[in-house]
Amino acid sequence: MAKTQGGASANTEQKWEELMSDNQNILKEVRPRLHALIDELVAKGAERSAVIYMIEKESAQLRDTMEIPDHQIDEPSNDWPSATN
Repeated sequence: MAKTQGGASANTEQKWEELMSDNQNILKEVRPRLHALIDELVAKGAERSAVIYMIEKESAQLRDTMEIPDHQIDEPSNDWPSATN
């Protein structure tokens, strides 16, 4: 599988882009919320560049650990004894 510049596979990146296009109205809230978070933490004394660095770092970790989108939850298996009768 081909890797992209950020290390994520091209296939994974395509899935995220599809999800983003499906949720455009909701995703428009991300940027202003990030700006508000940055402004809030800077007002508390953090350096803007440090806050942005941490957002980037945490975002990459979240992306790596969240392979299954929220709306794709597997059904429970039917391997319990009474399900096979």
